Amino acid sequence: MGNARADDGHSAAALGVKVETLIRSDRSWNGDLLPKLNDIQAEVTVLRITVPAGVTLPRHLHPVINAGVLLQGNLRVESDDGASKSLQAGQALIEMVNKVHRGVSLGPEPAVIVVVYVAPKGSPITVPAASAPNGKPHKAADEIVTVRPLTSSSSKQKLKQFVGISGANSGARGLSMNRVVIPPGGQADAHRHVGSESAIFLLEGRVKTFYGPCLERSVVNQTGDFIFIPAGVDHMPVNLSANEEAIAIVARNDANEQEHVELHAPPGKAGSAPGVPTCAAPGHK
Repeated sequence: MGNARADDGHSAAALGVKVETLIRSDRSWNGDLLPKLNDIQAEVTVLRITVPAGVTLPRHLHPVINAGVLLQGNLRVESDDGASKSLQAGQALIEMVNKVHRGVSLGPEPAVIVVVYVAPKGSPITVPAASAPNGKPHKAADEIVTVRPLTSSSSKQKLKQFVGISGANSGARGLSMNRVVIPPGGQADAHRHVGSESAIFLLEGRVKTFYGPCLERSVVNQTGDFIFIPAGVDHMPVNLSANEEAIAIVARNDANEQEHVELHAPPGKAGSAPGVPTCAAPGHK
């Protein structure tokens, strides 16, 4: 079998590339919030990427600062402007920002690299070249933008999400849209979206959403349902399946919706305001 290339129409996953999120957080190890970047909360992501020998990665760019250390193998990085750099195990690299490039695993063993990204919270760390012609992300008011998320992140409410459209990756001013995954038997932390309404389309699964100040009310939805949640309503979605993921497309009238998520402790529970009558436990247990 010859060398596999993304140029032949293969995605990175189809080529056997493995991407592991070692950590992604807006806090240091002691719980302190990281400093802001241009008044936007900063976030650090650490990925371990394994590229099989002979594989050429898809062309892409990073709109954020990042650096990596090659732990194993041999890797060559090639940019669209003709520059290249080869790495051996133990060598480090500070990656280009907003310039299209690709990596080539030279073999004979898989290339394993750990990469650290520093970015505004919720913003994409990798953008496919097709989404950024000429090496620059599209954000002009008169241009159409395509976003193909390559990695997921964990939201404040502890849901796995693939950021689709946001102010950070498209120039959107009053809209965001994400694909959200609830694992089998999983649930989000109770929360509210301050100042933004939510429109949800349930692609797969059955979800029971508890809502209200005490999470005392609930509604069950299934594949194909559209769901509307008013701004500021406390809610907690629960995947009713013990075996299958629940997957939804979520849109909000807020281009940076994670900045306005507030976790919710029902009255009388730990973290809630003192002196408020205790809620009965929600009936999902």
